Amino acid sequence: MEEDRKVRCFKIIAMKTFLKIDYYLQLTVFFGYLVIGILYQLIENNLFSVWFNFYFVVGGVQLVSYLLKVMIRFCTDLFIKIYGILILPIWIYLLLNKINFPLDLFSFIPVTGIFLSPIMAVAYLFYCREKSKDFLTTL
Repeated sequence: MEEDRKVRCFKIIAMKTFLKIDYYLQLTVFFGYLVIGILYQLIENNLFSVWFNFYFVVGGVQLVSYLLKVMIRFCTDLFIKIYGILILPIWIYLLLNKINFPLDLFSFIPVTGIFLSPIMAVAYLFYCREKSKDFLTTL
């Protein structure tokens, strides 16, 4: 019985640490890239390159965070399901397109991603903040 309690306590501490690191990493990448991207845009005057790279830098970090949360079955609420339905097809399309898989019928996926990705990126930041707050208050 005491052993189960120790294991449960360890899992809670590990999850608390993971959520803190995840939240601050998300904030750092999001706002850090905004600052670096704005500076780069001012120097190079190439807004398209900055915006395009923002998708992959911020989106890639958020995708890894999302996949980790899904794999450890920590977050199974409605937002995570909606996030996965909206974001995963964009990444799958881009990966399949990279290996020259014919995707002419599905070309609407990245177009919708242009509009959805920034909204979902900000929503994911708020979600991470709320989850870390909720988890810390339940301890």
